Amino acid sequence: MTARAAGTAPDIVIVGGGIIGCALAFDLAGYGMKVELLERRELAREASWASAGIISPPTPALGTRAELGLIGFRRYPELVAEVEGMTGIGTGFVQTGELMAWREADSAELREIQSWQAGAGLQTVWLDGSALREREPALRVEFASGLLTPETASIRLDRFTVALARAAVIRGATIREFSMAQGIAISGGRATGVQTFEGVRPAGAVVIAAGAWSASLSDSLDYTIATRPVRGQMMSIVNPPVRINSVIAAEGGYIVPRADGSVAVGATEEPDAGFDVRVTPAGIAWLVDLVDRVAPSLNLGTLESTWAGLRPGSDDGELIVGKVPHLDNVWVATGHFRSGALLGPATSQLLAAAIVANRVDERLAAFGPERFG
Repeated sequence: MTARAAGTAPDIVIVGGGIIGCALAFDLAGYGMKVELLERRELAREASWASAGIISPPTPALGTRAELGLIGFRRYPELVAEVEGMTGIGTGFVQTGELMAWREADSAELREIQSWQAGAGLQTVWLDGSALREREPALRVEFASGLLTPETASIRLDRFTVALARAAVIRGATIREFSMAQGIAISGGRATGVQTFEGVRPAGAVVIAAGAWSASLSDSLDYTIATRPVRGQMMSIVNPPVRINSVIAAEGGYIVPRADGSVAVGATEEPDAGFDVRVTPAGIAWLVDLVDRVAPSLNLGTLESTWAGLRPGSDDGELIVGKVPHLDNVWVATGHFRSGALLGPATSQLLAAAIVANRVDERLAAFGPERFG
């Protein structure tokens, strides 16, 4: 997107042009750092492209990630407004609210979620009976209760990622697409640059934020980045006979009304697919069955498209964010799995500050790479 003057090495090189890498480029450039980002393809073409882009308040199920979830959720509206204002790129950010729908009339689990969210200062509304049906007429009648979070939004995460990259360029960053990192050059316990097909890109420090592909750089670090790809398949429906008003979370999946009028449905969770991004009949059958169990009238709409993406999982199911143990200036930010959209801006905010201060933020301590030895 832009090129820095010859002979000036960046303070930091980020490997990976998804939501994590681009948000980090934006935040680090905001500190006045000279930032260069390398992406092996075009920006936002992997998990960030495939994502449903749900920006919902965290629940207790996020566990150690819940605080990051709160930071990300609260940051989104202002960050989207800032980035759209800087770049003129529309991100499709729309606050539709989210309805977690339950078949039980008074679910103890749903009440626990409501109590936790209320304690965190989040808006919640309990719905049952006619109120539930009034909010979402497309729901099956078997659903007896629901928890509405009115501030939940959806976003076209690929567009937002590109907007963040362009905003980072406005702040002085350099973005290099189709620049594949082959390894990290190490000397004296420090990274000196990133090896590409064009040669070594010099770097004062390196952040690896390459999603499911982060592990490919392990050998050059003499450290295992314990990521693994998890395929998720989705589909998009247009012209539904009954309007979907909210993001609906139910039966292990989600239905997402988008700003352009389409409705996204997802997603399968396939940890054994490797790096295979094919859409399969079995995957689409699972999605069609999900719709039938939640809002069957959607299956009478028009199937617009299907796709698959690879989420970055980790060996223990947690994020991997922090400094590589034996290297002074190499950081990792990956393993966000299904929460990259929500946690990306929180990860970048805290990690950028940690990199500038050269001190790990205590709110990231649970995700340190050192736990993998």
